[in-house]
Amino acid sequence: MWDAIVIGAGISGCSVARELSKYDLKVLVLEKGHDICAATTKGNSATVHAGYDPEPGSNKAIYNVRGSRMYPGLCAELDVPYNKNGMIIFATNEEQMKEVYHLKEMGDRNGVETKVCDRAALLEIEPDMGEGVIGGLWVPDSGMVCPYSLCIALAENAAWNGVVFETSTKVDSVERAEGGCWTVRTASDTYTTRYVFNCAGTYADRFNNMVSKDTFKIIPREGQHLILDRELAQYTKVTICQTPELLPGGGHTKGMGLMPSVDGTIILGCNADQVDDPDFCDSTQEGIDKIVDYFEEKWKYLPISKHVPKFPRDAVITVYGGSRAHPDRDDFILGEPEDAPGFINLAGIESPGVTAAPAIAVDMVKILTDREGITPKAGYKPGRQVKPCFRTMTKEERREAIAADPDYAKIVCRCEQVTEAEIRDAIRRPVGARSISGVKMRTRAGMGRCQGGFCSTRVLQILCEELGKPPLEITQSGGHSNVLVSKACELEEGERA
Repeated sequence: MWDAIVIGAGISGCSVARELSKYDLKVLVLEKGHDICAATTKGNSATVHAGYDPEPGSNKAIYNVRGSRMYPGLCAELDVPYNKNGMIIFATNEEQMKEVYHLKEMGDRNGVETKVCDRAALLEIEPDMGEGVIGGLWVPDSGMVCPYSLCIALAENAAWNGVVFETSTKVDSVERAEGGCWTVRTASDTYTTRYVFNCAGTYADRFNNMVSKDTFKIIPREGQHLILDRELAQYTKVTICQTPELLPGGGHTKGMGLMPSVDGTIILGCNADQVDDPDFCDSTQEGIDKIVDYFEEKWKYLPISKHVPKFPRDAVITVYGGSRAHPDRDDFILGEPEDAPGFINLAGIESPGVTAAPAIAVDMVKILTDREGITPKAGYKPGRQVKPCFRTMTKEERREAIAADPDYAKIVCRCEQVTEAEIRDAIRRPVGARSISGVKMRTRAGMGRCQGGFCSTRVLQILCEELGKPPLEITQSGGHSNVLVSKACELEEGERA
């Protein structure tokens, strides 16, 4: 018997898992993907929204603001990079300035600090703002995070405090069991639990609709992004986006943006187009073209255009995407349905879900702890143990790290300066990497200009050594994504020496 089962190990599920781990509870997380953060969360724009634009009084507004204010302390506690760099929502005509004033009003009602700026005031914040920008909204509390780094850190801390994670485990059904408990079934196992936390992303409606007459529908929307080479990051520090508008060729955005990542690259995006596949986590040429067309048109307004006059197609090093779980109720769906006590929804967690998830988790877990009268456990460990990042070390710190662990002297990924010590640590940690993409998410090995062209073979070797698996069993991202499919040749016995 489990006290709680969490379905899904994205940002919502991992936030709930960590919050549950603060109590003496037996907790299991079931994730159908090969790894945590394998679907919607890893396709996020990485923006920590301040909460100026959600409808005042909505769940989105309440938890966006609360979550945003948790981020500095949360990221410091979990050793996750976070940068409160601020955001400018710019306008190029008077109609857009009307929207700026509307956003200011929304921010005021949500209790978020904002400032309407004319061009002169914007230039004090961002001196290179492009010609044609007449004003905008300054949001100083907007920030940036790496969503998969945070998700992984939450999971590692939860596991360190006793939470059990099972990946590649798809939940097939949830139903009421005897005694007011719940039965959760997968293809290979049946579990009984007192509480279920539904953090299933684009599948959250299916599980809710199995147990409650209060049904809803999740509408998947694709969101795609481009990544620009880190050499361009020196030209912008502030997140820049235009007031919301329709995209060329259809679809919409809450404000297509240029976002300086915490890892030293630039993120461009994103689109928001409805898709049929709830598992969509890739990119489409149509989506990429929309983003490229948009930024080719709007590039002149961005500060970076002062240094790079035209949109640099050759600086795009990769693209990524993922589905957004848009609910038909147009707000986060939280808490227990009236007819399903003990079944707790964290559903429809789309933008600004990454920002809001830690705050949502606090209140959703409180449903369980208040009802059961559970107090926090004395031995809870708030942080995690992780190898320091070689790329960000000083020369002296590097010398000390190499002296303590010689594997720090072995650079595996030259683009991102990732060492063998960090890769082995990423595999050995709680809820560790089991694939090349798992290593990539935890260390950035393979995220540079060459996108793993030089380092992936060595990463594969290290995975073999650490996991005790032959090369043919190592995957890119779980499932049937085997990197190698057959041996090119087999040495004769006499040739092996």
